[in-house]
Amino acid sequence: MKTLISKYWLVLMALVSVCMFTACSSDDDDAVAPVFPQVQKLAGEAGDQLDFTFEANTNWSLASSAIWCKMEQGENTDAFVLNGQAGKQTIKVKLTDDDASKDLSVAQLVLTMGGQKAAIAEVNRSAAGYSVTVFDEEGNDITETGLVVGYNEYTKFSVQANYRFAVTNTPDWVELEGGFMVGRANENTQGGVMFKEGVKDVKYAISAEEGYSITIASEDGKAVKTIPVRFNGMPTNTMDVTYPTSSPWANWTVSLDGKTFSQTGSSSVADDAQTNTFTFSNFVPFTLKTFGDDFTLVVFQKQSWGLEPVYERFVTTTGEGGDIRIAVGATTSERECYVYALPTAEYESLGNPESMIDEDGNVSWLYNKYFLMHFIQKEETKGDQPAANAPVVTVGGYQKVDCVKETTGMYNEITSGYLGYEGDEVYVATVAVGDYVTVMPNIAGYAPEDMSDIYGISSSGTELSPEVSMDESGNYTFSYEINNEAPYYIAFKQNGVVVRVVVLERNWDSESKQHHSIKRIRK
Repeated sequence: MKTLISKYWLVLMALVSVCMFTACSSDDDDAVAPVFPQVQKLAGEAGDQLDFTFEANTNWSLASSAIWCKMEQGENTDAFVLNGQAGKQTIKVKLTDDDASKDLSVAQLVLTMGGQKAAIAEVNRSAAGYSVTVFDEEGNDITETGLVVGYNEYTKFSVQANYRFAVTNTPDWVELEGGFMVGRANENTQGGVMFKEGVKDVKYAISAEEGYSITIASEDGKAVKTIPVRFNGMPTNTMDVTYPTSSPWANWTVSLDGKTFSQTGSSSVADDAQTNTFTFSNFVPFTLKTFGDDFTLVVFQKQSWGLEPVYERFVTTTGEGGDIRIAVGATTSERECYVYALPTAEYESLGNPESMIDEDGNVSWLYNKYFLMHFIQKEETKGDQPAANAPVVTVGGYQKVDCVKETTGMYNEITSGYLGYEGDEVYVATVAVGDYVTVMPNIAGYAPEDMSDIYGISSSGTELSPEVSMDESGNYTFSYEINNEAPYYIAFKQNGVVVRVVVLERNWDSESKQHHSIKRIRK
């Protein structure tokens, strides 16, 4: 009894010291408003030592509210109060058998900063006699160290408890095999955990310090245990590539000045094979998914004797978060290159990029998963070049769309009757519903005085309101979200007179539907 009274006395003195710490430090902390971390939940049984990480933005004091809940940090062991300075802190929370109970016991860890207090942890101790152990697939005890969540496969583990239990809580980024886990007393129950994409980014590791755990609870509510979980991220030799077109292996043609990228590839629309030409300005966009967004670009140039690595950085990348843009520098002579993006860990293991080349002088098929593009940089032929003064139409801000002069007169009735234009400066670009389309009218010195100088209507007669901006060369641009009322008819005026019309025609699935919208506007 004297021992128990003495321990309670220690707790009381600890709480008094917190008050004294608060009084002494409040003057120093007046300039910093305390920011308290979110409450975490810890649970275990007598004898457990649980890691607890929190961050304080000023001088702090942390106190336990129960005699059986002690803390350890550095040389401070079996403490009821810890003090420290601003920064991230990791301590041990020790659950003892003091004040043993046949029911679940609950304590709080109370943080004091700047004269304010808040509970930042709830600590649960299972009733006396309740125990649970978690093992990895090899049978090693990982109850304290926790589970490493699998990537694209379940990490297997087993639970053995002397009570009926269920896994009651998992982080939203952790997928429990089968969706749930329950077990009987004194039986070895199998389970698995896997990373669930879409909640957190698979490219980044999640450390144990972030405080995630799964909870194992007894059926009668008298026992709770938290098992730490962490994720090492996707394998460092893995790379997933999202290409800008549906034909990753098709050839690209790059202009000598590096400003135009063209690709002719195949795609399937409504089960009909079609050949489409894709044109991009200044760069080609890719999305790379690799661990930590850490990759190294490898470029091979074709020579008369075969492929050789290129160390001159005329192929460059910009962007972040895996969304990159590949650009190619200007040249005066033709060159042919192959571009790969290797996870840096994979690149460093090569020793030399030449080891990627097989005995036949080609890049080994083993590196296909890292392939980005093959291009030939050469002078554009006359047939490849659009009219010098044609409007420039892009989708998504970078993918050029052919904008050609209309010579059949099929839009004359609309341009004359609805836009008041009798000239022949009518250009047509084909776009799709859902596209974000930007038009640069390419009219010398064009500077609209107000929005009436850009008059547009849809096929249903709805007036269009573009988003107005300027490109890198200082030209006005006008952007539209394409909906089911396409085609759009846009008139550009100078000094109150229409000087050019751009038609954003809808990409119909069949020839029979192509001009249905023109009939609608005539009504």
